[in-house]
Amino acid sequence: MEKRVKIISLSGVLIGSLFLSGCSLVAKPADVVTESPTQTITGVIKVTGDLIVINQQGVGVIGKSPDGVTASTTEITSRKIDLKKYDGQTVTVTGEFSGTTLFVDKVR
Repeated sequence: MEKRVKIISLSGVLIGSLFLSGCSLVAKPADVVTESPTQTITGVIKVTGDLIVINQQGVGVIGKSPDGVTASTTEITSRKIDLKKYDGQTVTVTGEFSGTTLFVDKVR
């Protein structure tokens, strides 16, 4: 009986050791690459009704502009800035994405 208790105890320690040894395989914080939540985009703002987008030339593969340069379109909005007054202007906007929409904090 005493031998059986020792075997069960030893088995428990062995299984516990194997289980805990796997913890060293988990990524440590230094291994994790974090992306800044703030993004900056330069392009031309286009307003169509309530939809406001910024068109970037030379990036992405979404479409081609008339001159053959690739272009990317990103929907933008802001609670701080009236973006409609920048319609047709080339600007640099800075903000944070929520889904596919960039919430703009600054316009240069």
